[in-house]
Amino acid sequence: MRTPQNLPTASRLQLATTCPASQVLPLVDSAWSAGDAGTDKHAALAAAIVGTGQNPSPDVVAWLDALNDDPATLAPIRGAAPELAYGYTPSTGIARLIGSNVGRAYNAAPGEFAGSADYVLVADDAVTVVDLKTGMADVPHPARNAQLRFLALAAARWHGVESARVGILHAPEGRTPWWNWATLAPFDLEEVAVELKTLAERIGYARNDVAKGKTPRLTVGEHCNHCPARFGCPARVAMAQRLAGEPEKVVLDLKAMLTPESAALALARWQAATKALQEVGAALHAYASESPIPLGDGRVWGPVVSEREVIDADKAWPLLVKLYGANAAREAMSLDTSKAGVERMARALRDTSTVKTTLKALTTEALEALRSAGAVTTKRQTKFEEHQAVLPEGKAA
Repeated sequence: MRTPQNLPTASRLQLATTCPASQVLPLVDSAWSAGDAGTDKHAALAAAIVGTGQNPSPDVVAWLDALNDDPATLAPIRGAAPELAYGYTPSTGIARLIGSNVGRAYNAAPGEFAGSADYVLVADDAVTVVDLKTGMADVPHPARNAQLRFLALAAARWHGVESARVGILHAPEGRTPWWNWATLAPFDLEEVAVELKTLAERIGYARNDVAKGKTPRLTVGEHCNHCPARFGCPARVAMAQRLAGEPEKVVLDLKAMLTPESAALALARWQAATKALQEVGAALHAYASESPIPLGDGRVWGPVVSEREVIDADKAWPLLVKLYGANAAREAMSLDTSKAGVERMARALRDTSTVKTTLKALTTEALEALRSAGAVTTKRQTKFEEHQAVLPEGKAA
């Protein structure tokens, strides 16, 4: 957990613009496997663009090959410099080049925004700034993308050009890549400079509120779902407490907001409340996995493990045909089969057979044959539900 003392980096600007106070609350950074995979793809593509050797994994090689299927896909970044980091101080309007491939080691000064551009190309009195996205998450269009707008301003100021072209290369695995572009004219870049100066002031106001022991002004909405400050956010805590204490009133309040003027706000609050409850549910599941939650009268809430047999249809079909004939086997099969399907087959056999036997005996015989042939596997399933506590041996309920 850390408390930010300076201005947010470029990757946090979209969130900061929506809720400046999020930048002065305790943050909890999370690492995700999807993020690690994206980092590997960024590095591999950058190496390919500048012509340096790398040994990416087979999955990344396949992803690169797909990008190269259409020469036009990577044409806009041919010759571009990868991973350039910039700083910009809104109070002075001064930009600087921090370096290349610095990771997150920006060493930003107080009052300075900093961040890295995936690719930068300077030509014809304009700078091109490109962001690579390898996942499926929604991102704002380049014209409204706070990260790209900041990087465009900082790069344009440092390289001494008057306009910028910003683009996002969307390249999720398994999808045809596509581009989104926007142009920022001199007037647009001036607008970005004003936005950054205003944002720095709003973050400063929020920091002063926290220093005085006051709750800063917070904005609740869908952006809270991925906010690293959400676990300590007073707005989220208050929402969770209200949902727990007076859920009916929360429902009535949200329903009352379903008007043309406030429906969008109701949607944002509902999404935030849903996410908060999901996080509470995840915490309850983790807690109950270690120690089931007592409910009284000997009942607890926690994991209950059950087992069920699953029949492999590819293995089951030839065996059932051999033992009982194709017509009977079809009674057990659809696109797959199951114990219920085998019982249907047994019922059909019983009804047409001259040999007197029971439905249970026929079903048992067929299932045993399938088990012996390796066509049946046992799968374990865990559900969290209310159940009778299992007491240690010798203890009375």
